[in-house]
Amino acid sequence: MGFVARFFLLVTALSMGELYLLVVVANQITFLPTLALCVLTGVLGGGLVRWQGLRCIKEIQANLGQGQVPADEIVSGLILVVIGTLLLTPGFITDTVAFTMLVPPIRLAVARWSLAALKKRAVIHQGGTFAGPFSRPGDFDREPQDSPRGRVIDVEGEEIR
Repeated sequence: MGFVARFFLLVTALSMGELYLLVVVANQITFLPTLALCVLTGVLGGGLVRWQGLRCIKEIQANLGQGQVPADEIVSGLILVVIGTLLLTPGFITDTVAFTMLVPPIRLAVARWSLAALKKRAVIHQGGTFAGPFSRPGDFDREPQDSPRGRVIDVEGEEIR
């Protein structure tokens, strides 16, 4: 099963689960308190995402100031965007996942796991050519004859063979 099919299945199952849970909760505590709870989690979560997003930007700036690559922090910031999207989606399942991901150690662990998974999928060929997940072996093995890529000039202007 491809990525699109799995994603569609996930979204469909999640939507059905959210709807079922909203109906069950609305039957227990009535409609208006259920609606108020959804709005409250969205507003509270949005404030937390904003605060942690600003903190993440400061961490990125601090790492860049020290000459370090802030890969974990950048992925953590992208996860904050996903968290914000989950909080905008009405429902208790997405809110639970989003609030769990707002805990910084959990989010950092997921960011590191995501970064490791991305590094596994990236294939770097000799010469620095990037091959994505859709490239075939041998796509980058031969250079065209008129290609200027055969010449390498270092920073001091000397040609390297």
